[in-house]
Amino acid sequence: MSLNVDLETNFAEYVLDVGKLILGTQQRREMDPQLQEKQNEIILQAICALLNSGGGMIKAEIENEDYSYESHGVGLDLPLIFRGYLDAMQQGKLFLIFVKSWNTEAGVRVATLCSNLYHRQRTSTDVMGSPEALAFLKGRTKTPMNVNDSNSLGPQEAQGGAQHEGSVEASAAALFDRAQLQYLEKLNFPESTHTKFIMFSANVSQCIKERLPKCVSAFANTEGGYVFFGVHDETRQVIGCEQHKIKLTTLRDTINGCIKKLPVHHFCARRCGIRYAIKFLEVHDKGALHGYVCAIKVERFCCAVFAKDPNCWQMKDCRVKQLATKEWVAWMMEADPDISRFSEMVLELSLSSATPRSRAVYTHKNLECLKEQRKRRFPGNLRFKDLHIINKLLVENVHE
Repeated sequence: MSLNVDLETNFAEYVLDVGKLILGTQQRREMDPQLQEKQNEIILQAICALLNSGGGMIKAEIENEDYSYESHGVGLDLPLIFRGYLDAMQQGKLFLIFVKSWNTEAGVRVATLCSNLYHRQRTSTDVMGSPEALAFLKGRTKTPMNVNDSNSLGPQEAQGGAQHEGSVEASAAALFDRAQLQYLEKLNFPESTHTKFIMFSANVSQCIKERLPKCVSAFANTEGGYVFFGVHDETRQVIGCEQHKIKLTTLRDTINGCIKKLPVHHFCARRCGIRYAIKFLEVHDKGALHGYVCAIKVERFCCAVFAKDPNCWQMKDCRVKQLATKEWVAWMMEADPDISRFSEMVLELSLSSATPRSRAVYTHKNLECLKEQRKRRFPGNLRFKDLHIINKLLVENVHE
């Protein structure tokens, strides 16, 4: 299944051809899960790109025989944010999805499938929805975090927290400083806003690549914290990874590479990178080395850390292109220009009540707009044959 722009069309808007598609609620339930996920992914990218580019149409060839839109439904897993923006119809063996332009009155400037901007809420690592991400970014703009202040999760603060018995942060810091653990030892603190336990999967490197970006983003965007790979998240028992299954230098390189790839966006002038530390804690069983727990301490970040580029697309140069993090943040935070110095100007069209590609429109406060001129000169309803009068009025308005 591919995604291509159909240039041989009579439509003025974009037409995206997604190739063959299995449709129907029951039919899609019975198909291969990987193929189902791939088809959903391409459809979602196409819808998102059209929403952010003035709308258009998606064309698919129906692969399954005897399909009926009225009888079988669609079966595509579409997010609620698309509700009200889509219409669909079957045309023989073709399935057409008509996509409207995104309306910024929804509260954000751009339609986004996933921000990939995470934060910690108690024991959860949660992705921020678009409105939440926008509020977070605006907050960072107004008051960028000072990573050296007293709220940063550093050694001094951890030692200070040790004064309070049972402090999770202090216990996590103490664990991070230990050189040796015992196999099946039960830790004396739970997961929290500042701590996360993750068991290693069979593929250690893949486990790091899949789980670490979200954790680093969440801790860096919140108050910092500790990730312990090799601790059971429910029992809190130390399991580790067996020594013959792990090569510490390779794993350290994997972690460093993973964190350095994370997109960051700065509002401050310091432009510092993500601050973190890695330790491999030995796990012993009956006096012998059994394996290792991988402990990673993440400092709070000054601005914003993403797990990866936002899942957001647009049409550009007749192609569907994903927005880079910098583009996405700029588009999300775009606001009407400040014209407080120009008291004679009035805002006629705000970016907050237009489509994504619209621009802010201003007029002179003493200039009568076209709508008001029409009401004054032609108080009744204009009929089709009166279009020559409208054209004349437009010319007069331009000359004025």
